[in-house]
Amino acid sequence: MGHKPMTETKDLLEEIYQSLDRAEALTDLAPQDKGAYYLLTCPACGKREAFVYKDGTRITCNRRENCGLSQSLWDYVQGSRKLSNQETLRELAKLAGYTLPDLDPEAVERLERARAQANAWESSLDHFRAELWEEKGRAVRDYLKGRGYSDNEIRGMELGLFTSAKDLSAYLKGRGIKGDEAEPVLKALENITKAHKLAIPYRDPAGRVRGVIVRATDGTEPKYLYTLGLKRDAPFNLDRARGRSELIVVEGYLDALAVRERAGLVNVIALGDTSLSETKLDQAVKYGAKAFTLALDNDKAGADGTERALELLRKRDLRAYVLTLPGGTKDPDEFIKANGPEAFVELSRNPQSGARWKAGRILARYDVGTDKGRDLALEEAIAYEDGLADPIESKDLMDEITRGLGLSLELLEHRLRTYKEKRARAELRNGYQELFTKGPELLEAGDLDELREYTGEKTRELQAKAVTKTAGPYTLDLLEADIAQTRPGLKTGYKSLDELFLIPPEAITIIGARPSHGKTTLLMNLLLNMARTYTDQNFFFFSYEESRKQIGVKLLNILSGETIDRTRNVQALEDYLRAKRTDRTKVEEGKAELRELTEAKRLWIIDEPLYVDELADALAYYRERYNIGAVFIDYIQKIKIRGRYPTRQVELQRISERILETAKGLSMPIVLGAQLGRDPLHKDKVRLDNLRESGDIEQDANLVLGLLNPAMEKAQDEGGGYMGDEVELTLTVLKNRNGLVNEERLLTFNRPLLTIKDSRAGSYSGR
Repeated sequence: MGHKPMTETKDLLEEIYQSLDRAEALTDLAPQDKGAYYLLTCPACGKREAFVYKDGTRITCNRRENCGLSQSLWDYVQGSRKLSNQETLRELAKLAGYTLPDLDPEAVERLERARAQANAWESSLDHFRAELWEEKGRAVRDYLKGRGYSDNEIRGMELGLFTSAKDLSAYLKGRGIKGDEAEPVLKALENITKAHKLAIPYRDPAGRVRGVIVRATDGTEPKYLYTLGLKRDAPFNLDRARGRSELIVVEGYLDALAVRERAGLVNVIALGDTSLSETKLDQAVKYGAKAFTLALDNDKAGADGTERALELLRKRDLRAYVLTLPGGTKDPDEFIKANGPEAFVELSRNPQSGARWKAGRILARYDVGTDKGRDLALEEAIAYEDGLADPIESKDLMDEITRGLGLSLELLEHRLRTYKEKRARAELRNGYQELFTKGPELLEAGDLDELREYTGEKTRELQAKAVTKTAGPYTLDLLEADIAQTRPGLKTGYKSLDELFLIPPEAITIIGARPSHGKTTLLMNLLLNMARTYTDQNFFFFSYEESRKQIGVKLLNILSGETIDRTRNVQALEDYLRAKRTDRTKVEEGKAELRELTEAKRLWIIDEPLYVDELADALAYYRERYNIGAVFIDYIQKIKIRGRYPTRQVELQRISERILETAKGLSMPIVLGAQLGRDPLHKDKVRLDNLRESGDIEQDANLVLGLLNPAMEKAQDEGGGYMGDEVELTLTVLKNRNGLVNEERLLTFNRPLLTIKDSRAGSYSGR
């Protein structure tokens, strides 16, 4: 997968740690899978009592009093392998299957500073934890035990004692932390008062300490203070909860720690207050969250915060539930203390749908025993229901409302329909007003690119809003007419593949592969196969990664089929062309065929970095003028889109949707290249979920093919080496709406010639 240059090195490390194979990184410590963590042999004391969380960044020894090891993965990998900083970065990236961007010296220096500061914070946390178990920490320990926490739970929560910056400074100096590395930590603690002693580490989603939350335990207000410069843009505990599709959302930090350590539910995040912000929600969604159970405090502020959070989740079309604590119980921590962790686990298994909870809130807000109160409740409920994308949630809401009002849903259908029609027309009117206001302004300003983008997007939006009636019946006559106008699927030129599938018309086909496994080469071979087979059609190749010169030389190499230099054949062919030689018969025949294909405009090579809307417009232009057989695009993760999106997944989803609209609207097959992530657990297979930053592109495709080059995989694992002129490729049908899936076929890849053909070893690869 290609990566844009990182302006923040912490983003780079975060991506590496997100997919890092901890077991492979620590293989010499004999990692044993224990569910949420790996049990390790401690590299310091040699005892089998060290561990690392599967999404953690530190190795910790449980023998704190006798060993005290707390070492970052970076430091361990660097020290055990005797690597420099840059070598360590490359090693971690390799273990994560991550393609590093180009890093200038300044970026490397920033990375080193960030790593050193993270190490200083971790060392500070070691000091705070140790201080808590000294005599000076007795009062805070008593406070924690009064909340029901055991010693092991306190340790699992990573809680510590802050005494003074002076004590910490002496400790860091003793640990060899340099003054300039310790200074940012000490400066960040300048605002912490003597009354605030309970230290809680605030980790970013990658698990690195970014600062400390310090709590007063004697009733001092404010209850919490935060180290200076601490950005709380990610939910607390997301480092442990990331990757979970369902999250429990609580207010307090100790609530989250109690749910995690006492109830054993790691999928809990804390907001620090009653507000689920856009930024925190973005972070949670970025790391896999799709459903949220709100378990905020059992008071008015918590209820108001729950209602605001439900509104935000509704706008994002995310599933929402509410966990209502029994009356008299303030928060999850208090509930667990009073009823035990098992009771909270049981309670969390059966949350109420957000829509049902919202209905109860609406009914409680009005005096529904009066006509006016009933009508106001109905008005709010109908407006809320109109924004729900899930019909089940709509049913939950209206079931509760009608039950609470003593009405049947049939009585409300007319009011529901009338409201939606009025709202749709009002939105349509406002949309046209905005179009005719902003459009002339952009025209007057001469900003034609923005005007084009704006009017195109707004027109599609208004067209969607204008649809207020359902379509008529789709009759057999219409079906037969549509089939008569639809082209059949395209053959690939490979007998073994054509037996399984055809390239579907009016749809997306994805060919995915790991870096250097032959994705682009297969696209070029398919392009030439089809151009040779369908002589009355035109084929387009859009390259977002290589120049048209590079693609052109490679296509000529395939067409020529002559080995000039086994190790650098493409370069040798380019040298041949540069010298204007004509002495190689096969090359001259290849040149003649390429000239015929291009001058007849049956084969197009385009390397302009078009934005996705520009690409769609270009295809519409060519579609009017040429008989397009298929369009090849290499590759989707390189296509750009205008505008800002909350996550890379959403951005790719919008790109994929636009390409699918183009394929359907212009009645053409589009074959997309896509980069697959390296899967440490399944190196000999490719899977649908290996599509990096995939958004929903696999959902938009009719056909998804995964390409694996076992020889390249082995060479990458072993540090390179010659693989031979010919290697076998495995092509797996990962998705096929019109046929079989999980079928594999072998293809033979001639590396000097860049040709891919049906395998002489047989069609199947062992299935």
